[in-house]
Amino acid sequence: MRSTILLKVTGEIFTDAATSMPTSVLARSLARQIKKLADTHHFGIVIGGGNFFRGSRHGTALGLNASVGHQIGMLATMMNGLTLKDLFEQEGLPCTLFCAVPSAQVGTAISHQTITEARAAGHYMIFTGGTGNPFFTTDTTAVLRGLQIQADEIWKGTLVDGIFSADPKKDPYAAYIPHISYEKALFDNLGILDATAITLAREHALPIRVFNIFKENALLNAALAADFGSRICPLTNNDNVSQKGYYHGRAI
Repeated sequence: MRSTILLKVTGEIFTDAATSMPTSVLARSLARQIKKLADTHHFGIVIGGGNFFRGSRHGTALGLNASVGHQIGMLATMMNGLTLKDLFEQEGLPCTLFCAVPSAQVGTAISHQTITEARAAGHYMIFTGGTGNPFFTTDTTAVLRGLQIQADEIWKGTLVDGIFSADPKKDPYAAYIPHISYEKALFDNLGILDATAITLAREHALPIRVFNIFKENALLNAALAADFGSRICPLTNNDNVSQKGYYHGRAI
């Protein structure tokens, strides 16, 4: 039986880090890795739009209303989704592109029925448009879509090797954290995912794996090695987390 994975990737997969120019190298590599994993894993994908527009940064710089900035960011994910779908199909991966923002000429509306139909057709699923509402991140979108496709795990492909006690790009003493509970991740406010995403995953006991998507064969490594990247999972006896401050004082 294949594992179902919701893969959340940054729009930066389309940008060459050295030149800041558009590139398809990593996206094509991801497609080839997914093809190699076809017998054991099925993927749904949520892609960000930060290579084009970030509502919190670019919208603020332009002096836009926050809601409008977020809407533009959602449209940016749709551009990336179209790009990813075309590149994947060139590599022989059939895809259905879903849009949370209604756009019949771009992609399919998201519903239980359309997701079921895509799965039955053997299609990989690319989700764009965020949740369709402003003020929700693509992290939250990833958990939401993961629940909708009944994913076994969320894989967040990011720019760092996993979860750290601080931003490793700013703090050379940041400690790597291989495993952390939802509760402790919320309490420590590590910033690797937003609190809404972690809380939703916690409520449904949906594990989250965080790893560097830019490492060679990252998806193959994640599939083959349980210790590749960091994991956010249910609370264990080894987690010493204060109960103060969670869910308006409700005990963990």
